[in-house]
Amino acid sequence: MKLQFDGSLAVNAPVERVWDRLMDPGFVASCAPGVEDVETVDRTHYRVHAQLGVGSIRLRFAINLELADLAPPESARMIVRGTAPGSALQADSTVRLEPNQDDTRLDWTVSSEIQGTIASTGARLLKGTVRKLTEQFWNTFATRVASSNGS
Repeated sequence: MKLQFDGSLAVNAPVERVWDRLMDPGFVASCAPGVEDVETVDRTHYRVHAQLGVGSIRLRFAINLELADLAPPESARMIVRGTAPGSALQADSTVRLEPNQDDTRLDWTVSSEIQGTIASTGARLLKGTVRKLTEQFWNTFATRVASSNGS
C-alpha cells in the first residue's frame, strides 16, 4: 500500500535552531511516536527500533534510516527502510526550512510503501493512522523546538 502526505507549519524558532534539532537523532526520536531507541551508525546513518500499531496489530520494526541531500540549513531528505515479522516499510521524506519573519516555515513531504501484515488492516484505517502519527510527530517537534530556547 502506497501512502503520500505533506504539510507545512510555522515553528516559533530561528531556522538555525530548527535545523540543529532536525540533525539531533535523540531529539527527533523523542518526538516520534513509538520510537524505542536510536543507534548512531555514522553522521548520516541510524538504526531505529520502533513499535507501531494499527488497530489491534502492533509490530516492532527494525529500521535503517539515512539522511541524504543535506543542504544546511535549508533542506534534507530522509530514507527509511524497515522490517517487522511479516511486514515491511519504505519511506522517503523531505523537509524544507525557510526563515519567515520571527519564525521558520517548515514544509514536509513523505511518500511511503507498507507491505505485509500491517498493510492488511485495511486502507482507510492504515491511512488514517499513518497520517495521524505523521502530523503528531511534526506538531510535537515544532512545539518542543519552540520551547527549547536554543538549549
